[in-house]
Amino acid sequence: MGEFDAFFRTHATPVWNYLRRLTGDAERSSDLFQRIFLKAWTHFETRKTGSERAWIFTIAVNEARDEMRRRKRELLRPVAPEELPARAAEPGMSPEDRELVREVLRGVEELPEHQREIFLLVRYQGFTFAEAASLLGIGVSAAKMAVARAHEKLVRTLAARLHLGSLL
Repeated sequence: MGEFDAFFRTHATPVWNYLRRLTGDAERSSDLFQRIFLKAWTHFETRKTGSERAWIFTIAVNEARDEMRRRKRELLRPVAPEELPARAAEPGMSPEDRELVREVLRGVEELPEHQREIFLLVRYQGFTFAEAASLLGIGVSAAKMAVARAHEKLVRTLAARLHLGSLL
């Protein structure tokens, strides 16, 4: 059990952050998180050697996709700023910086599902394009293209919301 405890301590926060940003809903994230780590605990002794991080994120991606298929319409609704995680803003941030963080997170929440999924894995969780592509069952080129399109959409969204059109 000690080995799983160490595994959990190492991977719980990154998995939680991925789920929270992916779903935009703390309750759903909590349910998914529990299912993911229950499945990991159940299969922990039979896991293949290799990257534990890739293994747990493969479980997370599959569980999240299953959940998304079940709740697709509700899942893709935009998240209101008051629903964003409180920790998105650091204590010493200016009000303008806090608002910018909220807008970025809202922009990420509004990305199409496939773009948001790969964007979060690469940009927030630090997976390489190859690792993220493998987790999602897509090609590396498709992963790069999806992240590039997510960036473009996010920049356009933020520019419009923050009235930065003249800077682009």
